[in-house]
Order: sequence, then C-alpha cells, then structure tokens
Amino acid sequence: MNAIAPLWSVETILKLKFNQEYTIILQHWGIMVGLMGVFMIAAAFKAEWRTPILIYSALEKAFMVYLVAANIGHPYSEGFRIGATMDAAVVLYTIVYFAVFGFRPQSPASSGPATS
Repeated sequence: MNAIAPLWSVETILKLKFNQEYTIILQHWGIMVGLMGVFMIAAAFKAEWRTPILIYSALEKAFMVYLVAANIGHPYSEGFRIGATMDAAVVLYTIVYFAVFGFRPQSPASSGPATS
C-alpha cells in the first residue's frame, strides 16, 4: 500500500505520523515489498527461480527483523512490529525449506502438486 497510498498506509497500517519528505522512499519500499511477493508466488511455479528469490527474500526480511529489534525501545518502531513478526515467519519458513529441499532446484516432475 505504501507504493500507491503512502499517507493512508503510514497513518492507518503503520500507525506512524506521516512525513512528506519520506514519500519517495516509502513508495520505493512499497513497490519492492509488493514485487517480492509477486516473485515469491512466481517461484512456486518456476523451480529455477526459487533459490535466488528465496535467498534474497530471506536476507531482506531478516534485515527488517534486525532493524525493528535493534530499535525496539523507540516509539517509531511500534508500527513495524507486526510486519517484522511476519517477516520472521517467512525467514523461518525459508530456513526450513532449504533444510528440507536444499539449494538445488526441484525437478519439474517433483515441483508441482501430487496427482493420482
């Protein structure tokens, strides 16, 4: 939502005071997060995309969790706690995914749902 409605998303979702000077970075962050979601969905269908997309996603999300945790004592971090919790869940899922499947792409026959 930051990409298309930065004022609304900052005040409604993040519960922070909107600062017009940060509009460009907010919109950039919004499109980056949105595209990451699109690419993660695409990677579910394109096995060769999974490893690089999941590694990038895990690093980006782990850094967000770190930033929120490092600033936990400051009031401006409050609006980011739910997002950081969701990002932590994605990082944990990614770790489990690589622990189970490794870093090599799955073969096309094994990458889709099982059919009988």
